[in-house]
Amino acid sequence: MTPGSRTQAVLASAPLPLIVAAAPAATAGAEPPASDTATVINKQATNPVSLTWSLKWENEILSLQRDDAANRGQYEMKLQPTMPLLLTPAWKLIVRPELVLLNDKPFTRDGRSRRVTGTGDTTLDVVVAPVSDPWLLAVGPTFIFPTASNDETGQGNWQAGPGRVAGYLGKKWLLGLIAQQWWSFAGPASRKADSGLHLQYLTSWFLPHGWSIGTSPIIKFDWRAAAGQQVTFPLGLFVARVVELGGLPVKLEVQGLYAPVRPESYGEQFGIPLYVTPVIPAPVEGPLFGG
Repeated sequence: MTPGSRTQAVLASAPLPLIVAAAPAATAGAEPPASDTATVINKQATNPVSLTWSLKWENEILSLQRDDAANRGQYEMKLQPTMPLLLTPAWKLIVRPELVLLNDKPFTRDGRSRRVTGTGDTTLDVVVAPVSDPWLLAVGPTFIFPTASNDETGQGNWQAGPGRVAGYLGKKWLLGLIAQQWWSFAGPASRKADSGLHLQYLTSWFLPHGWSIGTSPIIKFDWRAAAGQQVTFPLGLFVARVVELGGLPVKLEVQGLYAPVRPESYGEQFGIPLYVTPVIPAPVEGPLFGG
């Protein structure tokens, strides 16, 4: 196992007090001292291709702009576990599902404004990543499964496409890009075909004592939508900190979003996502093959 991957395994499998005690030996002078191990954990929880296991809970309140200039609120709750495995000393496998547990969504039918609440579609990313610190690289397929409980809270189609991660992790900052493209390949004849692209740009500046600031909005392209409805381009700023709750390191993050470019009908104008991300022990340590 390389020094970088060994550090990630230690952080993912030990509670915060043990991480603090082991930090000087594990980081070999490349990370903050043991007294600031919360910042080390923050870096690993932010890194999209690290070996850190986590359970990200997202609660987001959106303000949607309708084409008649009326605003409608939408609430979403999501769960995104990150489950990485070290396949060999040189390669990692990262599985990351996203479950939309609650989607309270406004819509228009027969000229009347309505609202529906239910579960949403499920997204699954499966990527392989080289152990290439400080470069962050990964590639693999991404899927969308039609698990929504209502027509209005999901797209209704089976979808698949490629996913990519590219970035760089420095001592005090992270810069990255996550790209996901989906095309529908099966679904009811009553649902339109889908083709969508998500581009998430990540910038994070790590401060002492587990604090960080940055931005991580998702630019959305709906290639099948009508003109004026295709692009959502948000800007945002987040503040995050890693704390210890119940013996586990937990990353708390709040972000403010504003989309100057958005669909004319029910476009995502403002958003306030709150993330709670416990870092959990890794069930498997060391490479599965060739260790």
